[in-house]
Amino acid sequence: MKSQSFLRGTAILVVAGIVTKALGALFTIPLTRLIGAEGVGLLHMASPVFAIALVLCVSGIPVATSKLVAERQALADAQGARQVLLVCLGFIIPVAVALSAALHAGAGIISTFVVKDPRAYFALKYLSPALAATAVSSVLRGYFQGCRTMTPTAVSHVAEQVARVIVGLALAYALMPRGVQWAAAGAAMGTCVGSAVGLVLLVAFYLATGREPPAGRTRRRPFGGRTGARLPGAGGRARATAGGTLRQLLLLAGPATVAALAVPLLDAINAIIVPARLQQAGLSVTESTRLFGHLSVMAVGLVALPGVVTSAVAANLVPQVAAADAAGQRQRARGLARQAVRSALVIGLPAAAGLAVLPTQICALLFKDPAGGAPLSVMAFASVFFCLQQTTAGVLNGLGRVLVPARNGLVGAVVAGAVNFVLTAMPGVGVRGAALGTGLAFLVTGMLNTLAVGGLTGDGLRLLGVGWRALASCLVMVTAVDGVFRLLMGRTYSNLISTVTAILAGAAVYGLGLLILGELSFREVSLVPFVGQPLARLLRRAGVLRR
Repeated sequence: MKSQSFLRGTAILVVAGIVTKALGALFTIPLTRLIGAEGVGLLHMASPVFAIALVLCVSGIPVATSKLVAERQALADAQGARQVLLVCLGFIIPVAVALSAALHAGAGIISTFVVKDPRAYFALKYLSPALAATAVSSVLRGYFQGCRTMTPTAVSHVAEQVARVIVGLALAYALMPRGVQWAAAGAAMGTCVGSAVGLVLLVAFYLATGREPPAGRTRRRPFGGRTGARLPGAGGRARATAGGTLRQLLLLAGPATVAALAVPLLDAINAIIVPARLQQAGLSVTESTRLFGHLSVMAVGLVALPGVVTSAVAANLVPQVAAADAAGQRQRARGLARQAVRSALVIGLPAAAGLAVLPTQICALLFKDPAGGAPLSVMAFASVFFCLQQTTAGVLNGLGRVLVPARNGLVGAVVAGAVNFVLTAMPGVGVRGAALGTGLAFLVTGMLNTLAVGGLTGDGLRLLGVGWRALASCLVMVTAVDGVFRLLMGRTYSNLISTVTAILAGAAVYGLGLLILGELSFREVSLVPFVGQPLARLLRRAGVLRR
């Protein structure tokens, strides 16, 4: 099994993420049109509870697996890397099965007393079996990522999403005559089938290639980690026992689990607080559920959209930073930290700007529901901080500072809970108050993580300076997007033509700005699928690419 470079591994995950996100749009958009905002609201009332159970079960373990496997590979300890996988599976399988059974049995209580809409019972009940399969899949993905090969993760994610889209939409359509609660349950069943398909593929990859991890380096001078394994290359200390490996996994996984809880905890806070506070403001159950669908599916979904790229960067950063730390490569670890912030800003800034300029138009285009633009316009700024939160957490986890993103994520969730509780019930504010609170949570967490990374590398807030070219290009892009949209709408073109053309024009202007300012390198452009190599050579001849 051949390890992959940071850029190539990230490119593989980004392409898979884009395909997966596109497939997700093929699921969410027609599902929203099929069962309406009320139906997806029911599904997303169940989803945060399922996501929290999933995070409690698996989120920290794959991060810990990836880090410890990468360290053992850096120390040329292939047997130790396999030991990490086996110990992790032995721990997670019984825990996942128990949590899945508990979620299934408690669906009625949770839907009635937690999310306070008994109709969410069916969606929650049929989501619960996916927990065990997803748990095992996450461990295998962590192992492959620790070996710095991202292909199994990418292929399994795409296959999982394909199965989810086909089965979920088919069942939602078939069950719609029985009511929106059953249609939401059908969509949940698609998730179960998809998770099973992904697990089968990962097992097949492991049986074919995963038992031969790539050899690594043999030297360690720690840069930032505190809990990494100090295992030998040749002539070092004795290899850790299974019990010792389990202890190391749990020391890393516990805080990483708390950090990973930030987003699903935020979703759960919204699911509990927002509909209840909207009802206290005088809205009906149906109307409050519809507005919650605007917030959770449309606004938060679009704000988190660039995460398809930054989550790939974060997943690849953990083993890369851990390996650099294990091998004593301080400057490489510092460079990876800068690359993490740069990636977040290059991706997040234009996303935030575009959503802020055309919120109503984008919701009308994608969901045929322009009302979703109300919460989106308030929280569009959060997109860049969501990206920062993801990539900087990858650096911190790779350095073993897993407590830091955990603490920062909890601070952000507390901020969201307080703001949402106060503002959502205010007359004239409503769901826009919840959007502001959610956006502030991403801002607080992202900035705290960035400050922590800057402190570890010695760069401080200078880290944010790596995004000045992206910011300059973004300012020009905003003007172009707004101008093109107004011009076309003034000539009575449809919202579809005007919005799509404005977005494409903005993307072209932003990309051109990055090229003119020398933001992109030859290697980065060459990794673009299909056209990367010839495009990179052409641009290098034009003198607009960094070496």
